[in-house]
Amino acid sequence: MGGIWAVLRHTFAHCLRMKVGVAFIILLVVILVVLPLVVKGDGTLAGKIKTFLATGSSLTALLLSAVTIFLSILVVTSDVQHKQIFIVASKPIARWQYVLGRWAGVAVFDAVLLVVAGGAMYAFSQYLRTQPALNTKDRRMVETEVFTARDSVHPIPPDIKSQAEQRIARLKEEGRYSRAIEAYQMQTGGDQARAEELLLTQIRNEVGAELQSVGVGRSFFWRLEGIRLAKEGDVQGSGEVTDMNLPAGLMRIRTSPRLLGRMVYDGPVKVNGVNAKVFALADQFFDAYFFPEDASLPTITALKTASKVSLTVDPTIQITYQAYPVTAPPDKVLRSIWQAQNPTTGLFYQEPRSDTARTPSTLTLSARLVDDKGRIDVSYVNMPFDASGAGTTVTILNSDIAVLYRVGGFEGNLARAMALIFLQVMFLAGVGVFCGTFLSFPVACLVTLAVLPLGMAMGFLTMATTLSPIEANPVMKQIGGAAVWAIKLLLPDLSKTSPTDYLVGGTDIGWGFLARTAALTIGLRVLVVLAGACVIFSRRELARVQV
Repeated sequence: MGGIWAVLRHTFAHCLRMKVGVAFIILLVVILVVLPLVVKGDGTLAGKIKTFLATGSSLTALLLSAVTIFLSILVVTSDVQHKQIFIVASKPIARWQYVLGRWAGVAVFDAVLLVVAGGAMYAFSQYLRTQPALNTKDRRMVETEVFTARDSVHPIPPDIKSQAEQRIARLKEEGRYSRAIEAYQMQTGGDQARAEELLLTQIRNEVGAELQSVGVGRSFFWRLEGIRLAKEGDVQGSGEVTDMNLPAGLMRIRTSPRLLGRMVYDGPVKVNGVNAKVFALADQFFDAYFFPEDASLPTITALKTASKVSLTVDPTIQITYQAYPVTAPPDKVLRSIWQAQNPTTGLFYQEPRSDTARTPSTLTLSARLVDDKGRIDVSYVNMPFDASGAGTTVTILNSDIAVLYRVGGFEGNLARAMALIFLQVMFLAGVGVFCGTFLSFPVACLVTLAVLPLGMAMGFLTMATTLSPIEANPVMKQIGGAAVWAIKLLLPDLSKTSPTDYLVGGTDIGWGFLARTAALTIGLRVLVVLAGACVIFSRRELARVQV
């Protein structure tokens, strides 16, 4: 291990001397400074921050990958080209220790650069967080959908299989099954098994459409289970009373944008420890409504204009959904009423909604609506377009509705995002060292650079080969399948391990996912390429002239 450590320190110092890291840091910081000033997103503060996180994380991964490829190849090929390797060979250092030390030195250098990059991204995202939001909805998105780490659950899927089987049994009882099969046999060239399969698929699609569609004035019902809320306390803050001359039971309180972003219309809030409801929300204040028995408490009656108060807000969850109308509404807006209820306590919430058709929408709710068993009951009432009662049937697929709930914080998620980038560059460093052991610098760079787009397109390549099986030749089909399996094993799917989508969507990068990615990347792929590098370098004749 002493030999590896010595090579690691020399490699790290060599990387510093080349000033590549300094150039990377300067370039990245300049980019991250400029980005908050030029990015616009969709015009909202949430959109601006999401665009910054997406661009910042992508550029960090891309620039660091380029730096890693350059350094990992150069530290090996330059030693051979400039005969420095003979000095190393005269030391009591095995060649495998040299290879591992070079890789580890570049990896440690990358880790230092990532810490700087991650810190810069965090600082500038927090700066954007303090900027004025477009409205209260925008501020709520910033606090509950961006600066968070969320997991999701979908409703229990409808039992399409059993209902399809019941419909087929009914067709057989009525004597219509054989006629339906005969009609499909005309499409399958007389293949009865294929005809039965097509009929079953059609019936399942019809049943699925019926179970996931609702007419005007009718409602959906879903029970969502398995919600594991983070063990976080209520959101604490403070405010100042600005207006007492409101209708009975109401009080206007100014507070911070971060706390306002956590509030939900008609949601619970505590003022000086007294229960109240959010009656109205604005950019800098909210109106709290107190029930008569609570409004008469001394901690409330003693308040006056300019009084300081303590505030407590519940954590929140979000329901995301996408509705598809059979007939397009005149103004492209679907009107509905969403209802949510805690199955245990009976706590109930209702909100009228006007959402653009075929567009993802978000409903923010108090986490109190989730019971101790992680369940929540949700209903969707399909409302008419206007007072005439005209409307349309609406479809909400099971895959298009989910509850998003907080399981961690933005800081930890950003750190795990940087860890995903680190795993990517560790793999590229391994490939670079491997290529540098037997190729010249230009050729090694070309080979290693080709790995990057291949990894990013791995998902597409897998799908393309899966959808294009070679049916005519079973041998070729097996060879093709083995080749795809080998490529998937040796090359990481960078499209799935990219942290950009996680940061933009406020989606948690779980420790389990990170551990599996690390095991596959470090425990398998990097180990394979470094083992190959050690074998090649150990057998290489260093005194031979390299062309």
